[in-house]
Amino acid sequence: MKNSFDSRQWPLLLASTLTVMAGAALAPALPTLQAVFHDTPHVALLTRQLLTVPALFIVLAAPIAGWLVDRVGRVRLLVASILLYVLSGSVGGLLDRLDLILVSRALLGVAVAGIMTSVTTLIADYFDGLTREQVFGRQGAFMSFGGVVFLIGGGLAADLHWRATFLVYTVPAVLLWWAARLPEPVVTRPLATATHPRLPRAKIGLIYGAGLTGMMMFYVIPVQLPYRLVDISGASGTGFTIALSNVAGTVAGVSFARLRRHLQPLQIVTLVYGLMAIGYLLIGLAQHTPMVLAGLALAGFGLGLTVPNLSTWLSSFTPPAMRGRVMGGLTAAVFIGQFVSPLVAQPFVNAYGTAGPFLAASVLLAVLGGVAWGLRNKA
Repeated sequence: MKNSFDSRQWPLLLASTLTVMAGAALAPALPTLQAVFHDTPHVALLTRQLLTVPALFIVLAAPIAGWLVDRVGRVRLLVASILLYVLSGSVGGLLDRLDLILVSRALLGVAVAGIMTSVTTLIADYFDGLTREQVFGRQGAFMSFGGVVFLIGGGLAADLHWRATFLVYTVPAVLLWWAARLPEPVVTRPLATATHPRLPRAKIGLIYGAGLTGMMMFYVIPVQLPYRLVDISGASGTGFTIALSNVAGTVAGVSFARLRRHLQPLQIVTLVYGLMAIGYLLIGLAQHTPMVLAGLALAGFGLGLTVPNLSTWLSSFTPPAMRGRVMGGLTAAVFIGQFVSPLVAQPFVNAYGTAGPFLAASVLLAVLGGVAWGLRNKA
């Protein structure tokens, strides 16, 4: 397989950014939405759930998406999921009830589960070897850089009108035709009477655990960082700082294939945990903003390696006929981590203030890094 950037990569890489867009595009409009629906009971909680509800439904829908990918086809599910994404994402701009907008966000989560699972499976099907590593690295880079673009775009749309923010979700409609033209991979399915190959469940569990932990640790940044910055400097500046971690993640994604030539998957997991542990230690101990920025750069680079590394590792030993279900499990694991992160972090906030979650995460990541290093030759 050539290492060229062939035309099949573009719709897959662009579709990958939609997972980040799901939350990033709407985040700047949350204060406005809370003000618009101020008469709704529990409005403060409900507006925040506009960001968390999609993650919950991604977790619930990802295993089903994995089964559908293997049964009805990768491209069909991708096209159907993009269509659902456009409809469920944009319909909020036409609704006048917050509970109905929440329902639309739940459907958006279902769409993201289908997109992420089908895209990751297609990359594994289309490419192999070094090319697969390069494409998964580019996927991570596109997702990280998409976070920067959609935070800015969502903010500009929110300045116009809160309904304009939802119209941003119509943009992915341009991907429908492009995705529909992708060739469906030929997957040889075992006969009903044939014995299915036995998958290494311990290794798959290890990969899922690394995905869950990595996202749970990283999501401390968007949830807890605003409060940490207020403690340090009296101002948030959240958009700029989160964008910095995304830029670092973009650099990591581009660098992944080169790193993979020299490091095995568990060695990269060790590197990820080490970088994030140091980064969070800096943020937790910081007395000024530049120290926070240095910590964010390290943590963002670590996260930027996580998804490409785990996707490449998982696809390297998964039979094509079972790949969708296994990749769907990884999607679920990653978003479970995102969903539970605020719940795990809150006790440390209560006990130790805004530095607590970062220092606790640093200690846990250092321990996990040591465990990964000890297992480096066994997985």
